[in-house]
Amino acid sequence: MRFSIELKFHSPKDAAIELPIRYQKAFLYLFKTGLSHVDSELFAYLYKKNTPKLFCFAANFPNAKFFKNAIVLGERQNAYWQLSTDDVQMGLSFYNALIYLHKNGPWPFNKYVKVTFSAPVQVKEPVIVTDEIKVKTLSPLVVRQDKRLFLSGTKEADLENFNLVLKENIRSRFQDYYPKAVCALIEELTYTPINTRKTVIKSFDINVEATVGTFTLTADSTLLNIILKNGLGIRTGNFSGCLKIVD
Repeated sequence: MRFSIELKFHSPKDAAIELPIRYQKAFLYLFKTGLSHVDSELFAYLYKKNTPKLFCFAANFPNAKFFKNAIVLGERQNAYWQLSTDDVQMGLSFYNALIYLHKNGPWPFNKYVKVTFSAPVQVKEPVIVTDEIKVKTLSPLVVRQDKRLFLSGTKEADLENFNLVLKENIRSRFQDYYPKAVCALIEELTYTPINTRKTVIKSFDINVEATVGTFTLTADSTLLNIILKNGLGIRTGNFSGCLKIVD
């Protein structure tokens, strides 16, 4: 299940609205607020302990200008937020959380800015029937080799090692949730960059190397469908690894 919502930002100041470049923390706070009100059990499961996040987030800021420490919103002073998961029950709880945020806004975003949520719209998802897809990152792909070493998947990278680490990252998220037969499919997954570049994102005061752009994924279609819905790599619950199929 995948949902899209529009966020409208408001400020009493007669000037362009600026958001911090590390907007993820504020977005997650709002999401947790909604989820804790509509499904306290799921909220506790996801955020009161170290639980693999079988969902992904992405944010888009139309016509915004990006600076070192700030995002200056475009003329409409809005953003779009996508949430995706393979778990239908979780998806329904996410939908209810977004409805709660929609009905009970506006919400404080920071000291000067408030935000309102549109009603969530379900995004039609393609059904993958082939063993190769071309995808584009909607949020950066994060692959972690160890606690502080992150890898980018560019053409210049050690792609053999990148693929090995990527597959291990996927196993760590899927192994306690999906059957062994599905997890066994991960071994045959291959990532091949087409037009990618390295980027650095700030996450919990750590500089995280990540990848943005287009690439192909080759694997059994069952696994590809799951990855498209849950996100690729790690930290998908913190605006990483959300993908879109492209021609």
